[in-house]
Amino acid sequence: MDNIALVIITALISGLLATIVTLIWQKKSATYNRKMKVFETLMSYRYMISAEESVKTLNSVDVVFYKHANVRKAYQDFLDEAEKKPDFKPNIGDKYLKLLEEISLVLKLNGIHWDDIKRVYYPDGLFEKISDEKVLLKSQIQTNMQLLKNNEGQQNTPADNQFAQAIVTQMIPELMKNPESLKLIMEMSKDQKKIKV
Repeated sequence: MDNIALVIITALISGLLATIVTLIWQKKSATYNRKMKVFETLMSYRYMISAEESVKTLNSVDVVFYKHANVRKAYQDFLDEAEKKPDFKPNIGDKYLKLLEEISLVLKLNGIHWDDIKRVYYPDGLFEKISDEKVLLKSQIQTNMQLLKNNEGQQNTPADNQFAQAIVTQMIPELMKNPESLKLIMEMSKDQKKIKV
């Protein structure tokens, strides 16, 4: 009888210990994965730290790394640099890289150093695409604002339509360098035809 009780108690204790160890391991793994996700996102957007995904991730650094004083200090230094006037932010890139370096140390990515983090792949095609999209968006906003201004209280006129077409015609040579941008301008021209005031 004593042997049966001992076997049952041993089984219960070993099952309980296994459950506790599993829960602790899962919590540590989830915490590490959250930190790694922040690091991966910030590394992915280091060519353009003002990208929306990068900004969202940066704003989570204090929460995800709340136990790591060096990371939070590097983040505060980055924020201090970011809050300076636009013309006086010469060190923002270095502050961002320092933040990434501190995060890599927390994650024990010992093979990743400052020089590795500093190198970034940013091809001309991506730069052109982003520039074209900015030009396209600005042009679309200007065109729509002009059409709205001209059409306040009156019907669409041929002059309004010619104005929109002239803007598009001037942009086509630059946009043809990037097929995605050309696709966007075609969609925009379809949208312009739908505008009726």
